[in-house]
Amino acid sequence: MSLNLPRRLFAVPVVGAVAAFVLIVVSLAITRSAVRAAGVSRQLSAIDHQACNAQPRTWGFRSGGMSLFAYDRAGHAENPQAPPLEAGMLRRVLEDGETAESMSSDVAVFVVPYAPAGPCAIMRVSSPNIETVIGPRLTAILVTALGGGMLLAAAGTLWFIVLPMRRRIAELAEAAQHVGGNTFTTPPVQGDALGHIAEVLAWSHTRIVETQGALQLRNASLENHLAGIAHDLRTPLSSMHLALEALAAEPYAPVQKEARRALADAVYLSSMVENLHQAARLRHEVDVAAGRVELGDLVRRLEQRFAIVGRHAGIEVAAVVPDATVWARCRPAFAERAIANLVQNAVEHNPGPGHVALTLEVTGQDWRLIVDDDGPGLPDGVPAGLDDTLFDVEGARPRGPGLGMVITAEIARRAEWSLSYEPLSPTGLRVCVQGRRVGAPD
Repeated sequence: MSLNLPRRLFAVPVVGAVAAFVLIVVSLAITRSAVRAAGVSRQLSAIDHQACNAQPRTWGFRSGGMSLFAYDRAGHAENPQAPPLEAGMLRRVLEDGETAESMSSDVAVFVVPYAPAGPCAIMRVSSPNIETVIGPRLTAILVTALGGGMLLAAAGTLWFIVLPMRRRIAELAEAAQHVGGNTFTTPPVQGDALGHIAEVLAWSHTRIVETQGALQLRNASLENHLAGIAHDLRTPLSSMHLALEALAAEPYAPVQKEARRALADAVYLSSMVENLHQAARLRHEVDVAAGRVELGDLVRRLEQRFAIVGRHAGIEVAAVVPDATVWARCRPAFAERAIANLVQNAVEHNPGPGHVALTLEVTGQDWRLIVDDDGPGLPDGVPAGLDDTLFDVEGARPRGPGLGMVITAEIARRAEWSLSYEPLSPTGLRVCVQGRRVGAPD
């Protein structure tokens, strides 16, 4: 599994370490004077003022860069080792009565008013900077060590914490994308929150697979049951169809009327059974385009079949086909069901007397089958299109196309045919099916 790490994942620890280093350095610089003042206060609190007044010539000390000496209010020191007192700092102390400070790159000097008079009235304290004590080279080494330690800490955090967590999150994301599929792999389970997520993903995958299996078995059983019912209904419906045709030809008007009504229902039931059967086959992803059908012969058969039904309803069904054969890519059973649904739709929805015309045309390498009727067509204000719901609008066709037109649209899609609807004037509807011609089968 590839692991694409964003640059910011590496930059965050490094930037954090640099920011922490800068903050530490700035904090030290800001608090250095406060630290020195605190050290001076501790030194001043430890002064024995009586000893200073008793022996001012020997009182005081100097050690390295640090020193502590006493002065009178004129700035004169009894101890010969005492450095000269800065005149400007003495003036600020006498005028303000507060401690005067002087900071330089090497040393910090504090002049403090200690007593109102006497040889120990003013105290001068000096304290060297750390750079002066340990030297610039050692200071650079310490600063470099501090920065390097922070960078190492950032690198360790990235390598031992951030990268493993990022890798585990990526594994969980990859596993989540394949939950319920054949390529799912259970991510490593550890005793933490991410490990609990891995357990939940594995449990969800198992549950989904089990549910999918149960649903597939249930759907297969229902589809097989539906296909069996459709197959068993064909024979009695065909017999009923023939008997009703005979009764519809009887001269006795009441019998003739009821027989024609029953005949229309029988035709509708036969079509619905065929559509259910083909729908069950389509559910199994049958390759509709894996076959060839001669459209001229198919249109003639449909003309004969629906001419009988239309005659009893006062609907004339006629077809015009070219003399040459027209082969299209589609399994014959599916092609017949798709076009039969269009013709039956035109016959059933025409209140009669009326006409239904089937026209098969050839243009270059394309063929086009047009089904025209002079029925109610589409209602005003509703645009024609491929949406079957257009036929369900009240005031249009009395019985919606239902499953039949859905089956036709699906067969046309799988056979790579185009299907379009166009309203006719003054009434009626034109349905056009178009596709590419193919050669005759061997």
